[in-house]
Amino acid sequence: MNVLIITGGNSSERTVSLRSAKEVQKALLENGHKVKFYDLKKGYEGILKVSVDFDVLFPVLHGEEGEGGKLHKFLSQIKKPIVGTRNYKNLDIAWHKITFKKYCRKFGIKTASWKQVNNNFDILSFGFPCVLKTIDGGSSKEVVILKDKSDLNKFAFRKIMRLKSKKFVERYLSGIEITVGVLNGKALPVIEIVPTKGTWFNFENKYDGSTQEIPFAPSLSKEKQKNVQEIALKIHRDFDLGIYSRSDFIISDDIIYALEVNTIPGLTAQSLMPKAALAAGISFNEFLEILLKTAK
Repeated sequence: MNVLIITGGNSSERTVSLRSAKEVQKALLENGHKVKFYDLKKGYEGILKVSVDFDVLFPVLHGEEGEGGKLHKFLSQIKKPIVGTRNYKNLDIAWHKITFKKYCRKFGIKTASWKQVNNNFDILSFGFPCVLKTIDGGSSKEVVILKDKSDLNKFAFRKIMRLKSKKFVERYLSGIEITVGVLNGKALPVIEIVPTKGTWFNFENKYDGSTQEIPFAPSLSKEKQKNVQEIALKIHRDFDLGIYSRSDFIISDDIIYALEVNTIPGLTAQSLMPKAALAAGISFNEFLEILLKTAK
């Protein structure tokens, strides 16, 4: 099969996307496929010309361009199978964090209380501790925890407030961080995320190997794991996210809170979604074959 991997792009997720794409390419070559990269930094129109020679289009593009549906909207005009989903409208709703929170509120899925903010006064009126996020950020880059008002002087805080994206704060919750992948209509084993003591699951911890990512979430009962899997499946089905997605949660005071849904999860062999697949007995190469064979 001739596979065109669309990756790179212009968002803050560019480096992560390229990292995922290289590992996907390596595995697909091992599986006997022909593979070529297209860097979205070259623009969208070039895909039309290049795609003629390929059987399948494989978006490996994290961040808003990929997960927010912009690329998929463009690809919908090309009559080639796409890995993932063609439902670019729901990708947009699921990816943007405020519309995701509104969805959760509508369907009774608990999330941390939140408020859209424009300035320091809005944050002070919301209170501490809280978490400041952009509505369209990813990989924990556009996120900062604010313990008290002195944190409004942090460089990381000022950097986020200067961004053009809309921003919101949500109540900081401490507890057990977990993630649940959905593959081909089934929930994968729950992964428990244990960052280095005294830290949180930020960008550095995600990719430096210091965080423990434990299959079958030993801190949760089997019943609680099943409950979380059911919520992840509901999110996936309601948004019609296609062959795969990954939803993140935190269990605080024994209550399940949804954090977000990843519509194109990380795709290195060490990423959370492939680790969950491996816990279900599906190797990285087999996982990618499932994605390819279900492209439409």
